[in-house]
Amino acid sequence: MFLRHPLFSSRGIEHGFGTRSDSSEGKDAFSFRQVHGSNVREAEAGAVQEPRPEADGGWTSVPRRAVAVWTADCVPVLFSDPEGVFVAAVHAGWRGTVRGILPEAVRSLVVVSGRNTSDFLAVIGPSIKSCCYPVGEEVWSEVRQSWPLWSARTGSSALDLPDLIRHQLEGEGFRTGQIGEISLCTVCHPELFFSHRGMGEKRAGRSMLNYIRRKG
Repeated sequence: MFLRHPLFSSRGIEHGFGTRSDSSEGKDAFSFRQVHGSNVREAEAGAVQEPRPEADGGWTSVPRRAVAVWTADCVPVLFSDPEGVFVAAVHAGWRGTVRGILPEAVRSLVVVSGRNTSDFLAVIGPSIKSCCYPVGEEVWSEVRQSWPLWSARTGSSALDLPDLIRHQLEGEGFRTGQIGEISLCTVCHPELFFSHRGMGEKRAGRSMLNYIRRKG
């Protein structure tokens, strides 16, 4: 089973945010080897390279090509223009988020498409939420250094990654109507999601596929 968001579905853009339920949908999507970094690369047409290149975000403009990221608490963020011509998928853990993978993805799409930020849509998928994500000073020190305005208005020891992502997207010029979210916590809903924090060793490496497909 995959979860959808009307920001894409209403425009006929094929996409899905994965759950624990197995499905063959999206299995042909290209995904890079994720390393919790901030690199965003093109998912080129043709045979998949092995070993796969390292990146935590991918974009494509190849007809019917799908790009994907795997998550199990980290934040999946999918991007598209309204016509579904340029699409991207981003894996945003705390390191990648703090180090700017979302602004990097937005700027990559703007450069390769020749369009403005106002021409793109973004949907934030299910992830660990602040209700279940207390973090230590080693994390907060990086957050404060990189995103001081956002961290200054945060009065909690828990990290709200989706809110930080919204802050970053707005900083790149996204307006409220361009950003969607499926606001479900992966820890709070074990019946739906695999969770690194919630399941520990019981997860056994299992993750959810989150993908978006360029229109044909």
